[in-house]
Formats: sequence, structure tokens, C-alpha cells
Amino acid sequence: MTTYTAFPLRLVTRAEFRSLCETLWDWSPDACRHGGACTLSTLNPRPPPCHRGSLEQLELVFFDFYRETTSSYVTDFFGDEHQALRSHQDLFDIISTLKSNHQKLIRKECQAMYFAARSSDDRETTIPIADQERAFNLAATVMTMVKTLGSEDGNNMSATAGYYEEQEHGQRVNRAPFIWNPDQTLQTALLETFPTRLHPSLQDGNADADTILSNLTAVNLARIAKLKFEHTNDLRDHLRLNPVSGIVQIFSLTSVLKEHLLASKRMILDSDEHDDFYFPRFLALETLYTFRLLFPQDEKSQALLRNLVAKHDFDPDCLRFGTAPFELQSTDERQRAAQFPVWGSRLMDLYDEIENPKPRGMLDAWLERRSKSRHVMMATIVGVSVAIVLGILSLGVSCFQAWISWQEWKGQSPPGPVAP
Repeated sequence: MTTYTAFPLRLVTRAEFRSLCETLWDWSPDACRHGGACTLSTLNPRPPPCHRGSLEQLELVFFDFYRETTSSYVTDFFGDEHQALRSHQDLFDIISTLKSNHQKLIRKECQAMYFAARSSDDRETTIPIADQERAFNLAATVMTMVKTLGSEDGNNMSATAGYYEEQEHGQRVNRAPFIWNPDQTLQTALLETFPTRLHPSLQDGNADADTILSNLTAVNLARIAKLKFEHTNDLRDHLRLNPVSGIVQIFSLTSVLKEHLLASKRMILDSDEHDDFYFPRFLALETLYTFRLLFPQDEKSQALLRNLVAKHDFDPDCLRFGTAPFELQSTDERQRAAQFPVWGSRLMDLYDEIENPKPRGMLDAWLERRSKSRHVMMATIVGVSVAIVLGILSLGVSCFQAWISWQEWKGQSPPGPVAP
């Protein structure tokens, strides 16, 4: 008889994490599994790539993300009804099902197919629908790095409580969560969440594009706009600016994005077919390009990035500059990524902070909000203050000179007539 627990995913081992990576990115289960040397076989001159280095890199940050995401899963426990996720392997099986059907089957079909097959194999009773929904939401979250909710959760205020953010003037505005509807494929839901739109200011035909891209660095955002940077595990929040706190959220899990690109690249090269990977290549590559834009290879930018890695939980992999090993030979995807069709609008919002910094301190809040007006008023205030000080000093000097002159005149004046 199988024993079920209320928190079946509370603990995760290193072996289970490796199995997760094998499921997500089709790693070979035998390549360096036991920590042995990576050697060529006479029977297999092209062995599967060694992923030991990738695994060690992913364990630094992605392991923590997976553990935090899955540990809070709680099952619906109703008597003889079994839970949707009994172990991490169940979650891996759902991920495999979604990978194979992310373009073909809508959510409700994929969900019904998986649990029907499992019920037939294990001869279990029906699993609660709500529990099935949570299991698929969890799998999609791990696959896409976007917190996923079902259609029922979207109407539940407690489920969307974390999707509020502060706006200007103290107002709290609801930011819609990522809802994966029953009649959508995973690919459709993901593409609708990250729509593409070319921002005209960032295109090659714009005369100011080079100036914008060269000035749009994290160092300038921190120095001129007084912005701060914070790590986020939700890809939807990448480059999102909180205008009140002045905090820019950065999705720094570049190691995960690179594994997505490598898996997609292997699929294309091995099968000589179109890309059928579940995570869009253009989205992963463009996100890496935003890192290259914000943190170029100059000394100040790299020092800032090292500080974010050391003190703010950024993925250490983001210190590894370059995207060439993860790109295809064709230049089309590089040109597309350099146009920033997904993140262009947020990049321009950040550039506007450099051109027109918002008031964040007490003095800035008192002054004009717009940069040029604020500079003019600042110059006026300084000029008037200097003029007043100089006027007071000039008046003091004039009074002192007048007093000296009066004393000299008084000492040189002839004595009056002497009385007889």
C-alpha cells in the first residue's frame, strides 16, 4: 500500500535535480552521471555532451528556485482520492508530457490524457481536478520560469495576491498574472504572454539608436537615475521598473536560458528540422542580449555586476560574457534579438529615466520632475543664492569702508575754536 504525504515535494535530492535537468533539456542520463572522467569511447566516437559543469552551475541558483517553487505544494487529501503529485518523478512525467505536446494539445486535453494514463496504470481513483490543475501549473512554472495559474486561480484573489505592485501616488494597481487557460496550448499561452513589438527608437534606421544603446547601461541607470537592481525568478518581471521605489527587477538566471538555447540548438542540428523546443529561442536569446546591453565589458559595469552576484542573489553565470556558443549559424536570430522586439518598450522606459530622471529624494521631489526644468530651477536657485550672499558681503564691505572713512575724517578734522 502506497503512503502519501501532505508535502510530497518538500525535500529534493541532487539526483532528483539531475533528473529534472535530464527531463527539461534531454540530457543523456549516462553522461558523467557518476562523476567519472569524460572520455571518448571507441564504440561511440561522438558521446553525448558532458553536463557536469552545467549541473554545478545550475545548482548555484536554479536548484534553489526549484526547491522553493515545489516545496510549498500541498495536495487535496480526500480519503481514498490520491494526490496529483506523489513525488518529484510525477512532476517530471508531467513536464515530459507537456514537452511532447506543447504545440499540439490544449491544456485540458493534455491534462486529461496524462491523468487518464496514470490512473489506468496505477488503478487509482479519480484525482481531484483542482489538484490536477495545481500539478500542471507547477510543471509549467518550472519549464517557463513564469509563475503559472489556471483559469480558476485567476478568479481567486488569494491566488493572485502576489500580483500587486506599488505605482505612483501610492496607488496599488493589479497586474494580471500569467493565466494558462484550458483551451490554450502551452506554446500559445507563452507567446501571448510575451508579445513582440519593434520599438522604432531601437531600430537601425533611427539616427539615435546607437546613442540610446550605448548609454543604456546599468551604471548610468544607477548613477544618473538613482535606480537599484533586484533579482527576480519570474521572467515576466524582467526589466520591470517600480517608479516609486526606483527598483528595476532583473531576471538573472542566464544559466537556465543558455540551457534552453543549447537544447533547442541540438534539436535543430540533430533533426535538421524547424525548432520544436517548448521554450522560444528568440525570447531566451533576447533576454541574454539585454544583459550584454546593460552590463558591457567595461570595468565599472562588470564591478557592478559582480556586486549584484555577491550581494543580491544574481546568477553567477551572468558574469560569463558572450552568446555565440548558443546561437545558430544564421544571423537572422541575432539580428532579431538585437532589435529587442520583446523587451524594447521596457528598455526605452529605463532610458527615459536616464534622460528625465524622476524625483526620488526629498530635494528632487521638491524640484521640477522633468530633468531639464529641474536643472534650470536648480541653476536659478544656486544663482539667486550666490547673488544674495555676494550682496550681503558687498553690503558689509561697503559699511566697513564707510565706517573707516568716517573715522579717518573724524581724526583729520581741525579742532574747534577755544573759548576765551
